[in-house]
Amino acid sequence: MEIRKLSSQVPSQQGVTTSSTTPAQTSANTGFTGFLKGVLTPDSANKVNEEDLFSAIVQERVKNAKGADGLSKFQETLTKAKDSMRKPNGHVPVEDATKAALVQAREGGLLTKEEADKIYSEAFAAAQLDDNKEVLYDGRGGANDPTIAVAAMEQALLLAGGMIDKFTSGSLTATIRSVEEVSNSKMGTLPGQHSESGGSGGFLYKPVSDNTGKLVVLMPSKLAGMIAGVKIYDPAGNLLESGRYTGNGNGGRDHFRFKRTGADYPDGLFVQATLTTGDKVLYRIGETSQRTENIDPVTDKDSSGAEDSDTSGPGGTTTRGSNSSPDDAPDAL
Repeated sequence: MEIRKLSSQVPSQQGVTTSSTTPAQTSANTGFTGFLKGVLTPDSANKVNEEDLFSAIVQERVKNAKGADGLSKFQETLTKAKDSMRKPNGHVPVEDATKAALVQAREGGLLTKEEADKIYSEAFAAAQLDDNKEVLYDGRGGANDPTIAVAAMEQALLLAGGMIDKFTSGSLTATIRSVEEVSNSKMGTLPGQHSESGGSGGFLYKPVSDNTGKLVVLMPSKLAGMIAGVKIYDPAGNLLESGRYTGNGNGGRDHFRFKRTGADYPDGLFVQATLTTGDKVLYRIGETSQRTENIDPVTDKDSSGAEDSDTSGPGGTTTRGSNSSPDDAPDAL
């Protein structure tokens, strides 16, 4: 795999309120660096990626705020989150698992909402290794893949430590982000993953619900009361499971719950809603471990031309979104 190279100069610092010069190793960040070296595992070329760096910084920030006991509790939660999101091929979406652990730490009382968002915001900013400061990337992909962001271990630690030093001293302030914001890393890799800005009344695929810890799908509010049922299918069109309707809420959206976490289902699955009219509304989910929202329905062509049959796969009379042409290029969320 071709490794994306990082400029020897410090990247411009976006997502923060001021700029700074190249960080220097100081006694203040020596402990920070030592901690990260203890939890990071670089690749064979001694490089680390943004997602792994982010997760390590979050752990260090939790330790800094809550001490060794707090860190131990958080790492236990993080391990469980990683296990629940692990794919059959062994891949773990580290950014999402770490964010899920932060949410659980907040809901369990280990962190306040302000603390969780601050830790997330500082770690997100300090983990940036390339010029795109609104996304965290991992190290997976082929040659010239724009969704790879890696750096040599020592350089990554130097950059991150310099940023954390400035956050700690107050000379730099990270832009506050919500730990529940949508991850932008590897989504939108399949047709139908066109994203639009939207309010709280749009489609939502949430792999780990707050109530049950399992997959929940919220259908657009404009379809409230019009849905006879929601089913999910694998990429080949095989029925995986029928959702259980549990009510309407969160912006007037009908909720359908499933028996497992989103990560337990194969990537590229279809979410199919059957309307009371008999029409079908079909959505494709690129990475099932990722929160996905406000995407357009896919077209008949996007769904591989499957015939209308509950046993053979999704299809039938499919409701089309205004921006869901088969020729649309997928956007990175």
